[in-house]
Amino acid sequence: MINQKSIAVLPFVNMSNNIDNDYFCDGITEEIINALTTVNGLKVIARTSSFAFKNKNIDVRHIGNQLGVATVLEGSIRVFQKRIRITAQLINTIDGGHFWSSNFDRELSDIFELQDEISLLIADKIRENFGHFEVNEQLVEHPNISTHAYQNFLKAKKLTSQFNKHAILKGISILKGIIEKFPNFALAHVYIHYAYNSMAAGGLMPVKDAFNIGEVYLKKSHELNVNLPEVHHSFGWNALNKNWDFKTANLHLQKALKLKPGYSDAHQKLFITLILEGNFTDANYHINKAYSLDPLNDLNNYFMAYNAYVNKDFQGVNIYFNRCFEINNRFIVGYGIYALALALQNKPQEIINVANRLPEIEGAKVEHLIMTTIAFCLQDKKEKQKANIKALLLLLESDSRERVRFFLIYIYTLIGKYDAALDMMEIGIMHKEPLMTLLKVDPLLLPLQKLDRYNTYLQTIFALSNEQLVKEEVIVKQLFSKTQEKQCKALLLKIMEEDQLFLNSDLSLRIMAQKLNINANQMSWLLNFSFKKNFNDFINQYRLNHFKRIALDPKFKHITILGLAYDSGFNSKSVFNTFFKKTEGVTPSHWVKSKGN
Repeated sequence: MINQKSIAVLPFVNMSNNIDNDYFCDGITEEIINALTTVNGLKVIARTSSFAFKNKNIDVRHIGNQLGVATVLEGSIRVFQKRIRITAQLINTIDGGHFWSSNFDRELSDIFELQDEISLLIADKIRENFGHFEVNEQLVEHPNISTHAYQNFLKAKKLTSQFNKHAILKGISILKGIIEKFPNFALAHVYIHYAYNSMAAGGLMPVKDAFNIGEVYLKKSHELNVNLPEVHHSFGWNALNKNWDFKTANLHLQKALKLKPGYSDAHQKLFITLILEGNFTDANYHINKAYSLDPLNDLNNYFMAYNAYVNKDFQGVNIYFNRCFEINNRFIVGYGIYALALALQNKPQEIINVANRLPEIEGAKVEHLIMTTIAFCLQDKKEKQKANIKALLLLLESDSRERVRFFLIYIYTLIGKYDAALDMMEIGIMHKEPLMTLLKVDPLLLPLQKLDRYNTYLQTIFALSNEQLVKEEVIVKQLFSKTQEKQCKALLLKIMEEDQLFLNSDLSLRIMAQKLNINANQMSWLLNFSFKKNFNDFINQYRLNHFKRIALDPKFKHITILGLAYDSGFNSKSVFNTFFKKTEGVTPSHWVKSKGN
């Protein structure tokens, strides 16, 4: 069932002649996504899944079904000299109808205020249609950098998100240039740390070097702004990967989620933190949460597959690994783990088939060697095993050494050379290599679990582990005392009858709140928990009752049904017809005829 309080923000279309504005348009889209993600109670599809529909002419009803959202925001951006025009529409994914549309013309220097304005309007419109959640007065914080630097930052983010060393280094160079001019811009420091972590994860540079360089920028970002969710996300990931500190990782990742409740990446990292410790139940909760927010993300599909692997869910293994590689066949770090999952199913030929389909990219030759060696172990092809293991041992002097050492643990285990496997594990622990944290829960390493040496090593890896993680209970805040609720409820009913606010077709939750001298969050709570209706249903019921009165009045007989609907405060034919039929069970014209008018 689709969560009604949900949205996917599709990439804004670049309507400018300059192709470089693509970075800018994508960045603005992403910043609106980030702003909405801070709203607790609103499901916001993450960037990766929303951007899967870029430059694709796909019906919003199909998008809504694929992403599990009730609404989609789409629009376009035109930049001309120092001005910007944004056109945006909020669309119902059930029937394709528009909830809201607007144009915004501003100076380019006002871009941060404009992002905040649009984000607040979107949140309000969803709340008016689908129910209560609290919205802060400001969703986008001005980063205090120039518009030009901001455009460069958006370009750098896109470059550093790629599993490509050349692109990542180019992005880092741009970010360093921004820091030279704006040294207090914390997000630039965070994304340099991201970039080095990506190179470490992809085997694009030695892990220790990447962590040490990246950590300098991470610590600086924390000094500059301790309240950025991205900072806590990075600190959590750094604590896990570099220090094997599961407790600190949990604390930072939970803090990131508190600051940004819909933060898919934080749920994703919390999953891996928990599952490595063996906390399967809470881990499963967080990866499913991350997946629901970003189902077209290759990494989320990879982690869903890994979750299935350690739980021996072979159907899930094959479904999610295949989805991962369908989304991104260049996701090179996923293939080796898929080989392990296939090894657990005793499918050596399938491992070879997958290895032979690897794209020709950096790291592919090493991955192919790892995968085929695993297959030869299962097939008991001793000569091929021996030749491949010799080739892998030579790679222990290369930039891929951490990855090769990790898989040699499995290869030696599969052929019964447990001491050799544990020797590799010992060296990996000595160098504090992140992949060593995967060894505790891996079902393929069952033979090692009986050995004292293996369990001693696990105690070293998990010395800073958690016993368990307590999930926060979601509680809806009571925004009024009982007396205040009663007073506001009576006042609202009085104003609706006497002032007929519903006749204003531009009436919004915030306008109505001002009439009662309360804030928009209080008004939303009052409607949803005291009247048991969302804003639109509450207002449209008044409009419907007004329409029924004037439709039966002979003096209005000359006015069309649609004209009477507009006179009653409705501003959309489709909204009027849908609400009327839902409430009365018949169409407006049928109702009018049945009354003999």
